Amino acid sequence: MSDTQSSENLVGKTIFGEYTISSKLGEGGMGAVYLATQQQIEQQVAIKVLHGRAARNDELVQRFYREAKTVTMLSHPNIIRVFIFGRTEEGLIYLAMEYVKGVSLRDELQNRGRMSEMRAIKILKQSLSALAEAHTLGIIHRDLKPDNILLTSYRGEDDFVKVLDFGIAKIKDPTGQQRQLTQAGVVYGTPEYLSPEQAQALELDHRSDVYSLGCILYEMVTGHVPFTAPKTVNILMMHVYEPAPPPSTKFPNISKEMEEIIMKALQKKPEQRYQTAMEFFEALVSREQELIRMGERISNIVMPGMEVTTSYVLPPEVIESAKAALAAPSQAAPLRTNTEKVSPAAVHTQGTAPVDKKQRTLLTLLIVMLGILLLVIIAGIALLMTK
Repeated sequence: MSDTQSSENLVGKTIFGEYTISSKLGEGGMGAVYLATQQQIEQQVAIKVLHGRAARNDELVQRFYREAKTVTMLSHPNIIRVFIFGRTEEGLIYLAMEYVKGVSLRDELQNRGRMSEMRAIKILKQSLSALAEAHTLGIIHRDLKPDNILLTSYRGEDDFVKVLDFGIAKIKDPTGQQRQLTQAGVVYGTPEYLSPEQAQALELDHRSDVYSLGCILYEMVTGHVPFTAPKTVNILMMHVYEPAPPPSTKFPNISKEMEEIIMKALQKKPEQRYQTAMEFFEALVSREQELIRMGERISNIVMPGMEVTTSYVLPPEVIESAKAALAAPSQAAPLRTNTEKVSPAAVHTQGTAPVDKKQRTLLTLLIVMLGILLLVIIAGIALLMTK
């Protein structure tokens, strides 16, 4: 493959025997991404290739290989899947991965501006769930930004997340050693979303990704990144030395609760941030549950990474009534249920025949038991998500 070979030359060609390249999806300095189709079963895949000059750069080839190997280690539904990695007879290095129709979070923010807290929580929770799996396997993304979060649809539900581009991820091998392919002392990543330690080219752990996701959440709810300056070096210095301006200085209507969540994620010292992606996730769940109690609408289906969201929280008045029923069943008032707010497991008694005092008590106890069972299920799911 010559240095002058144009990426347009690949359109119409067949790769690994059965997939025909139909169009170019995007292009950068090192390579391009194409759409290819297997005609017999009409399967579409995205083909990422390195340009000729980049394919002869050992570091870029190793980075490309690392992206393939990293993603194949992961099985989370919110992470893009890789199918095939290799080199053609002509020397073309390629990566065949899942093709997902959607829009990047970057384009969504540019086209529609800041978003509601509820929508931001929905998107970031899935991103955190995906990163939690990566971190468990010793993988640090290091380049989290809105460009690398794809929003698509899942069973008719919008804002299903796919995390992309693990090309500069750092991986720990089973002995705990870092596999270092980037040069020591060189800053990699996107300046607006770098953690203070990454901006200084220091040793990183998973809490660097937590900071980057805090920057993304900041931008989602305010429409602005925490730090901006004409020169990259100034942005890096601001991440290192300047406290992040409170989100309320950019968007006054942000809630105090959301502001506190963001500011904790953006602490300069890693030990003062959320210590894991799931701890960050749980903080968002708490805020989400508050919004649900205030009447915010949530998704109607269970999506990977969204299980806690779709487990309803019993309204406070139902919980208090249940406690009273347990304390003094004969004196407790009947539970007032609202089918729009309580668990789907709640018993709906409207339109039924009158019941006597004993039946009412039994019904109350049944609802209480179902409520307790639901809380146990929620706790179990939360426990599983932390493992």
